[in-house]
Amino acid sequence: MLSIKSLAVTAALALAGTTALAQQGGGMAHFMEEWDMNRDGQVTADDIAARRVDLFAMFDLNGDNTIDAEEQANMASTIAGQEENNREGHGTNGPGPRIHAAMVPAYNDANGDGNVTAEEFAAASPRLFAELDSNGDGMLNRADFGH
Repeated sequence: MLSIKSLAVTAALALAGTTALAQQGGGMAHFMEEWDMNRDGQVTADDIAARRVDLFAMFDLNGDNTIDAEEQANMASTIAGQEENNREGHGTNGPGPRIHAAMVPAYNDANGDGNVTAEEFAAASPRLFAELDSNGDGMLNRADFGH
C-alpha cells in the first residue's frame, strides 16, 4: 500500500500538465496529453469530466468517495507545489490557474458540509468546461486561451 506522501507525489506528477498550456514549446501538446482522455485530438466536456474523475480518485486517499478536510489539505498542498514548480515559463492565459481554482472545496462542495463527494466533484465538471471553453465551440484549443 502506498503512503500518503507517495500518493501526494503521484498526484503532484499527475497535475503537472494542468499549468502547461502557456509553456514555451510543446505546451498545448502537454495539455492535450493530460486532458484528451480518449486521444481524439481535442479536449471536450467529456474529457474534462473523465480527467476530473481520475483526479478525485487520486486525492481520495482513503477511498471513501469523499474528500475530507485532511485530503483537502493534501490536495491544496499538492496544487500549491505544482503552481510553484511550474511558475517559471508559464503565462496566465492557459487552463492551469482555472483548473487549479476548480479543485478547491468552495468550487465543488455543493451542499456546503465541508466534504466534497465524488458526485459533487463530477457535477462541477461541466461548469469548469464552460469556463475554459471561452469561444463556446465545444472543444478546448489554443483559441480558448488567447494563443
